[in-house]
Amino acid sequence: MDKFEARRAARAAQSKMSERERKQADEAISAYVLALAECVEGAVCLYSPLEDEADVSAATRELIAAGRKVFLPVMREGGIKLVQVGARSRFKSGAYGILEPQGEEVAPRDADIALCITPLVAFTSRGGRVGRGKGCYDAFFAQCPCLRAGAAYACRYVRGVRLEAHDVPLDAVITQNGILKAEEIE
Repeated sequence: MDKFEARRAARAAQSKMSERERKQADEAISAYVLALAECVEGAVCLYSPLEDEADVSAATRELIAAGRKVFLPVMREGGIKLVQVGARSRFKSGAYGILEPQGEEVAPRDADIALCITPLVAFTSRGGRVGRGKGCYDAFFAQCPCLRAGAAYACRYVRGVRLEAHDVPLDAVITQNGILKAEEIE
């Protein structure tokens, strides 16, 4: 199966989830994100979710409240830049309709990220990540060595996706069912 087919299958599977199921899943995913963040020292990079992505906003708020250094990505022509966020951060709609924080932008290699949580359109065995097709996170990971974890609803698992040579695998995937190490995902 190619990535286009994987995206379609994952979205179709998610469309069967009720709003209540999604809300419960988002709460569980955020709790697992917090648990994983407790295992690392250093800054955490999360994301502002689009409507069809797992909502990790609760984890972002909790980490900020706990005094952790938290960054969110902003999409630029040259790829992903990061902005540190806090309780008073301001946001505006940016590229692709993503809510982006306003503030000083830094290159990923300069942010000292220990853990990056990425959104997933789909995921496959061994930590294979299927995003939106722009390659932004693959480039990000090339310049930001950190623990790489994706967040998605469990139904977004798609078996047998053909990945490409430039695809950077995840170390873990977080779903409402728990934290899965990449090597455990079959």
